[in-house]
Amino acid sequence: MIPGTETFILFLRHGERAPIPEDDPHLDVDLTPAGYRAVERLAKSLPGPLAWSAASPFRRCRVTARGLGPEPEDDTRLGRHGPWIADHRIADREFRARGTESFVRAQIAGEVLPGVRHPDEAVPLLLSAGLDRAHRGAGACVTHDAVLMPAMAWLFGADAAEEWLPPLGGFVVEMRRGGPVAVWRGRERRC
Repeated sequence: MIPGTETFILFLRHGERAPIPEDDPHLDVDLTPAGYRAVERLAKSLPGPLAWSAASPFRRCRVTARGLGPEPEDDTRLGRHGPWIADHRIADREFRARGTESFVRAQIAGEVLPGVRHPDEAVPLLLSAGLDRAHRGAGACVTHDAVLMPAMAWLFGADAAEEWLPPLGGFVVEMRRGGPVAVWRGRERRC
């Protein structure tokens, strides 16, 4: 996922985290030691230092972003309630009833879920978390699998989310002459 342009935005899932109990899907957990090491390896693989980072306010996202560069800016477009949630009370009931994977798979399948925005509204909101900062140079937006997977399905096709997104998985937005382009495994889509 190394970008092909000087100015880019990484949209990443946080590093490997400690387990989250099923009865508390919103528990704020830290990265595992392996998660910290993987973030360090990713940071060293980047073409240069990042000018900025933004993160969901959850610890696992903030420490991932911090490991990639500058102190992260909290951004609610990336989590705690994120771009998908229009009404968090209604959506949270559905999320708890279904569980993360079932909820995300329903979104990818195009199911209309209570309290959840349509991809036509949610994906541009997610992308704006990075595009609003792109004038400052290369950066990273660190968020969650449940935020990125439906966005990737919308941007690149449903098969982009067939497999569960691994820690530090995601896509890049390259700032090109003709405008921003989202890139994932050789697929491209103008933003």
